[in-house]
Amino acid sequence: MRGQEIVDRLKQVLPLYTDDFSSIVSINSLSRSGSVITANAPSHGLVTNDYVVIKGAKEPILLNSITRIDNVATVTTSTDHKLSDPSKYASTQLPLYIEISGATPSDYNGVFELVSVPNSTTFTFKILTTPIDATISGNLLLKDFDGYNRLKQITVTDGNNFTYATTNSNLGTPAQGNLSLSSASRINNSSTPDRAESHFVDVSSQSRMYVVLGDKQSYKDGTIATDISANKYSNQDFYLDTQQDFSLFVFIPTTLSTLGGVESDLARSYEQPILKAIANYEFSSFLLDLKYNSTIYVGNTIELYDTAKYVHRFDFSARGRIVSEDTSEFDAGVPLQSIGGSYTSKDLEFLAITR
Repeated sequence: MRGQEIVDRLKQVLPLYTDDFSSIVSINSLSRSGSVITANAPSHGLVTNDYVVIKGAKEPILLNSITRIDNVATVTTSTDHKLSDPSKYASTQLPLYIEISGATPSDYNGVFELVSVPNSTTFTFKILTTPIDATISGNLLLKDFDGYNRLKQITVTDGNNFTYATTNSNLGTPAQGNLSLSSASRINNSSTPDRAESHFVDVSSQSRMYVVLGDKQSYKDGTIATDISANKYSNQDFYLDTQQDFSLFVFIPTTLSTLGGVESDLARSYEQPILKAIANYEFSSFLLDLKYNSTIYVGNTIELYDTAKYVHRFDFSARGRIVSEDTSEFDAGVPLQSIGGSYTSKDLEFLAITR
């Protein structure tokens, strides 16, 4: 197991749930061409193959027309508007809402209750005012879940731009909304807790997380042992179970705190985001069995609190296996040595030969 692999996993998943270990960068624009999305984010500070979480993007659907009769507006589009028919939902799931932007008159801009979806290019919504029919229809803005948004691995083109792939080549473009990215830049791999503490003191006034690999032990027959002291049976394959322990150390500045209670509660609130990233995940092994078993969550506890920092520890363990192919080869072609001797029992002399 490599500590950096755990760091990479945390960097991929944690920004989906918290920005407390991340750098936030504003994005000026997101546009799609085919299955490639290009982002303009000045001075983004990223490198190719970084993972980032894109947030705030909404997919635009160009509107052809908006007309109104009384308090119901009817909208037409030239492409599929991708809206769900509210008549197919249970009453407990209603109402459904839609968002429009860029229309004239501006009364048509905002969030409205969806009334009906007659077909894939028409929908109606409630409106409380009485504007004239739209002279500029604007865009329907759809919530985007994994087209523009969420976890992406990027390719940097220059210091202000990068690209990433999308599986949805029909996304409306360019994306609308308050665009930003989160990169988990304050998660590091450390050899020991002491080195993590020294690094935190030297470089950070913000929360950081450190991965520290612990002891690795081998087991046979459920006992911490070598194969020498374990039970062996004829024709039994050699193996040792292994257990790799590791910990995540969360460092939180406490220069403005006197009791540390707030920091303690904050650190414990990271439990679920950490479990989403680590628990049950299978990390790679250097041995023939290429992966460890699913990672087990052991627990968490306070590690340290002083006037400058609060440190909380989350402990994990993963089981693996050493098999005969990982060990020194046995040459089955070497003959056994002949051993001879004699002994006397009840006045009778016996000759014994074994191999």
